[in-house]
Amino acid sequence: MPRTFRFGRLGLAAVLGCSWLWSLAPSTAQEQTGNNRSSGSGGEAVPVGGDEEIVVTARYGEALVEPETELDEQQIAAYGAYSIGDLVRSISRLTGRPDEQPILLINGERVDAVQDLAGYPPAALQRLAILPPEAAGRYGYAGDRRVVNLVLKKYFVSWETQAGVKLPTAGGRHGASLSAGRFVIDGKARWNAQVQLSSESALFRSARAPASRTVDGSDPDDYLSLLPATRLLTATLGLSRPIGPLAGSFSLSAGTNRSRQGLGIVSQDLVAGGAERLSGRQNSKNLGLAMTLSGSVAGWRAILNASYARDWSTGAIDQSDDTAGAGFVTNRTRARGENLAARLTLGKSIAVLPAGPLAANMSIGMNRNRSWSRYEDGLAGRGAVVRSGRDRFDGRFALVVPVANRKEDVLAFLGDLSLDIAAGVGLGRHEPPQPRIELGANWSPVPAFRINAETSFAKLAPPIEQLNAPYREEVRRVYDFARQEIAEPIWVTGGNPELGSGRRRAYALGATLRPFDPRLLMLSVEYRKRVSTGGAGGFPGVTQAVERAFPDRFVRDASGRLIRVDARAIRIVRDTTERLDSAMTLSFVPGAKAAAASTDPLAAARLWNLSLTLNHGWHLRSELVTSADFPPIDRLRGGTAQSRHNVGLQLVAGRAGFGATLDASWQSGFRLRDTGVNDGGRDYRFAALSLVNLRLHAEPAQLMRDANKPRWLSGLQISLDIGNLFDAYRRATLADGSTPPGYERYEVDPLGRTVQLTVRKRF
Repeated sequence: MPRTFRFGRLGLAAVLGCSWLWSLAPSTAQEQTGNNRSSGSGGEAVPVGGDEEIVVTARYGEALVEPETELDEQQIAAYGAYSIGDLVRSISRLTGRPDEQPILLINGERVDAVQDLAGYPPAALQRLAILPPEAAGRYGYAGDRRVVNLVLKKYFVSWETQAGVKLPTAGGRHGASLSAGRFVIDGKARWNAQVQLSSESALFRSARAPASRTVDGSDPDDYLSLLPATRLLTATLGLSRPIGPLAGSFSLSAGTNRSRQGLGIVSQDLVAGGAERLSGRQNSKNLGLAMTLSGSVAGWRAILNASYARDWSTGAIDQSDDTAGAGFVTNRTRARGENLAARLTLGKSIAVLPAGPLAANMSIGMNRNRSWSRYEDGLAGRGAVVRSGRDRFDGRFALVVPVANRKEDVLAFLGDLSLDIAAGVGLGRHEPPQPRIELGANWSPVPAFRINAETSFAKLAPPIEQLNAPYREEVRRVYDFARQEIAEPIWVTGGNPELGSGRRRAYALGATLRPFDPRLLMLSVEYRKRVSTGGAGGFPGVTQAVERAFPDRFVRDASGRLIRVDARAIRIVRDTTERLDSAMTLSFVPGAKAAAASTDPLAAARLWNLSLTLNHGWHLRSELVTSADFPPIDRLRGGTAQSRHNVGLQLVAGRAGFGATLDASWQSGFRLRDTGVNDGGRDYRFAALSLVNLRLHAEPAQLMRDANKPRWLSGLQISLDIGNLFDAYRRATLADGSTPPGYERYEVDPLGRTVQLTVRKRF
């Protein structure tokens, strides 16, 4: 009954949320009128009395700093993205940091909670702007993050439905997805509601490995999953609208996730006789609420964000046990966690200096986290309950100091120069204060060239997730170098309360060059170094160097088989990383000048938008010291499986009604050292890996020139995604050129090439 009551409250909240959104949403007549209105790309006319008007020429949704790169509606459509969230992932290479999630602004305003906006269709965007590195400081964020400004259309109304199927070309698995949503933007008000469902079947070993049938014709591999069966259901609701002089937004999200994994059978001799199957079963549910209030308060730009998240999970893993009556026992876990967070951010120009306004940003925040976990060990016949909680508070004050300004003729021989200065502190119960200092400089001696530099020092406590995350178990396939085989140990994750505080120093120096038209070519390079002393770090993976450093994290049975890995966060002595990133972006539209001079209104729609982005990441140093008694783990020289060089290439080509995106990546080869555990040790040589993904999309209604084309084609888009186009995988060899056991094709990457067909319809 208690579980039923909890879900009853969740269902009631969803119903009330739907009713509230429906009652506050614009009327149908307003929607139909708004859908035909201008998206508001130019200035706005503001009445001031009588017949006079003041024309505001600033662009709608403009950020506090000029964009580094900007995509218009046609360039956005060329990506063929399914949603704004998918689009942000697709343009990550343009930021110069393809492995990091950028900060998102909406219409030039800071909004920390954007979960509901991620589901909006890309057609709701008027433009997308990637801001220069100094933009993070202008909005009160730490200066080591990139910022993307999403400018929505002023008026947009759409029903969106989507269906897709996904299959590997080698067979053995199938997946499907469905979604439906309503999206409305009416000036400063917007709301959305969306439901998404996706599922994938399990991929069994028998679909990839050679048949290993028993004398009675059965195959034990029919009961062993290389990939689990999954099912995911999510629902999101969102509303934003003016509330008096302020703007308010509210979002609600809920989801369930289920995973089923075959782990074999109790005894291979009993397959035909109906032996018990072993399996891993994971179930989780989550609920999230977020609220934002923003506006002008006493001359300050004020933003108040609050969020609440709660999750529940259960897990069960079967294990063979000859002493058990049924031949197996089950480990069970049950966990729940909740997080409450709030943050108030204030920004204002507090003075006017000769080179420009002196901008200040202040923020205070709190985070309250609670978790409960219960674990039952079926083999040992005992269990444990763990409860943990953590409260954190933090504050930050930042200044943006203009020094030179070319336009204002203040120290114009220096160009444009500004300094970022920030200081903050974190406080927690039973934790020492964690101060943080950040210094940055942004210099543009000439308009085509910009230099950014930053340094920071911080005393850090481990993130709450590393301390308090609920205890969870799953079975994960990893390569065991000690036995040269694929192992399927129980993989333990969750919080580690034994983690301690530490220090971190970071340095960054970058430059950007635009030698021609700002929209044509951009070259960038950035050096980053980070040194962490003490504190916490992520689990580095399963290698022999890691096992020697953390022997208590690895459990083996009497035969030496790896059966358990504790992959929770670790305490470190020192972690040093250095890397050099470079990028080149080339964008052009062939025939743009001729189309601009043409009197044909469709000339621009027939033009191709072309974009080429090339990224190179070079790891100069990556060392982890876990104990003074052990040598450093050099991740680049055989300590862990890490490539020194990563190259990415993205080519986007699109015109009205059609587009293609080619996304390729290359990782250099490396050597993983096996130091003496097996017959004096041996080295594993891993070849370079190249992966290519291709997306093609078309809108038949725009491609057909027939004026009498069927109405049902309007708003229809068909997409074809081919993942791992050339069916590549990371090959490994020993010194004699042979393939080590466990590195066969299906063991390294059992899925291989995949084909996904998606149909999306807008009403």
